[in-house]
Amino acid sequence: MFGIDGADWQVIEPLVRVGKLPAFKRVMAGGATGILRSMEPSASPALWTTIATGVNPERHGIHGFVVGAGGDREDAGAHPAGSHPAGTHGARETGGATGPGQGGSPSTTVRPVTSTMRRAPAFWNILPQYGRKVGVVGWLVTWPAEPTDGFVVSSYLPYLYQWSTGRPLKGTIVSGIPHQTFPEGLIDEVEPLKVKPDGLDQALLDRFYDPARVARLSVDDRECVEGFRWSLACDETYRRIGLKLFDAHPVDLFAVYFGGVDVASHRFWKFAWPHALDYRVGAEETAILGRVIEEYYAWVDAALGEYLERLRPEDTLVVLSDHGFKPVLFPDKPTTSGHHRPEGIIAIYGRAARPGGTIDGAGLLDVLPTILAIMDVPIAIDLEGHVLKDALEPRFALAHAARFVDRYQDAGAAPDPDASSVDDNVLQRLRSLGYIN
Repeated sequence: MFGIDGADWQVIEPLVRVGKLPAFKRVMAGGATGILRSMEPSASPALWTTIATGVNPERHGIHGFVVGAGGDREDAGAHPAGSHPAGTHGARETGGATGPGQGGSPSTTVRPVTSTMRRAPAFWNILPQYGRKVGVVGWLVTWPAEPTDGFVVSSYLPYLYQWSTGRPLKGTIVSGIPHQTFPEGLIDEVEPLKVKPDGLDQALLDRFYDPARVARLSVDDRECVEGFRWSLACDETYRRIGLKLFDAHPVDLFAVYFGGVDVASHRFWKFAWPHALDYRVGAEETAILGRVIEEYYAWVDAALGEYLERLRPEDTLVVLSDHGFKPVLFPDKPTTSGHHRPEGIIAIYGRAARPGGTIDGAGLLDVLPTILAIMDVPIAIDLEGHVLKDALEPRFALAHAARFVDRYQDAGAAPDPDASSVDDNVLQRLRSLGYIN
C-alpha cells in the first residue's frame, strides 16, 4: 500500500497528460482506478485509521490529533459550528484543541492521540493471526509502535515542532522518544536515514521554488515555505526508510505513507491556481511558489516509481489517498488556501488487478476487505466495507473468493507511553502556543 495524503485525480490526470507523472501513467494504464470516497470529519488521523481497521471512527475511537478538552474529538470547543467549510477542518490541520477563551481550562485534560487509544485491530494486528508478515512505515497513529510479525516505523505525530504557529507535522522520527519502532532495536537501523529541514539537498529544494527569492515574500507566505520544508523532510525520511526496509526485510504486506501532498495543497493552492477563488495573489508570488504542488506530485511520482521498479509478477500495488482537495478562502487564515474534498484516489495494479478497469462506489471502509481478499485472508463479518470486485481481474476474483470469520482477535497491547515524559511535553508545547490554557 502506497498512501498519499490528499492526492486528487483532478491534479494527477493533467500532469499525466503532459508527461510529468510517468509512474502514475503506468499505474493508470495497467491497473484499475477510481475515486475513493472519504468521510466527515476529515481529520487525517481518523481517515487513515479507518482505512487500516475497516471500521468507522465511532468504533475505532480515533477522531483527530488530540483527545480531551470537553470531549474525545480533537476540535472540541475550538470553533463554532460552520465557521469553516465542511466542518471544523481548519482547526484539525492546525493542531487546535481548545484555544484561549474557547472552552479550555487549567483542569481540562488534553492528550495527543496514540495507538493505545485505538479500539479496533488494524491490518498489522490482523494479518499475523493468519501467518502473514507486515511492514508499516509512517502510517498515522502508529505510536507507540505495536508488536507485530514484521516491523513498524511509527509516525510520531503527537510532538509539535515550534515553527511559527506550531502546526502538527504529519510525523517524523524524534530523537530520544521510546517505542518509535517495533522491534525497538530497529530505531538504530533507521535513525541514520532521518532528514532534517536544514539537511535537505539544495537541488531538491530548487525543484519547488527559488530559495533566494523567498525573502521577498510576505510573513505569511514565508511561513508556508517553512512548514513545507519540514513536511518535505518528513516525507524524504520515510522514503529512505521505506525503501531500505522494503529491500532488507521482505513481508507479505508493506504499507508506506506520505503526508506532503496534503501540506502543499493546504498552503500553496492559491499560488498554483490564483484565479480559482479570485485570490489576491501577485505575479511575483505566483512566479515563486506556483509550481510547489505540481513538483510535489512529481516527487511522489518518483517515489512511487521506486516501488514499481521493485514489483514482482506476484505482487499487487494499491495506491490511495484519504481525500482530495479544493480551493477555499479563509479571510482570517491567509496561510490556508486549499481544503479537503471527499473525492480521493484509489488504484490497484499488478497481480489481481483488472487492467484498465474502473472502480465504482469505493469508500475508505472498502480498502481493507479488498486487500484481505487479494491476500486470501478471511474477512471479519463485522467489517463495514465490501470487496471492490470492479478492481479485480475476473479470473483472479473467481479463484480467490472471499472467506469470512465472525471477528478478529483483539489487538496486542502496544507499549504504554510514559505520561510524565510524553503527555507533559506535548501539553507544555500546546500551552506555549496558546492552544490550551
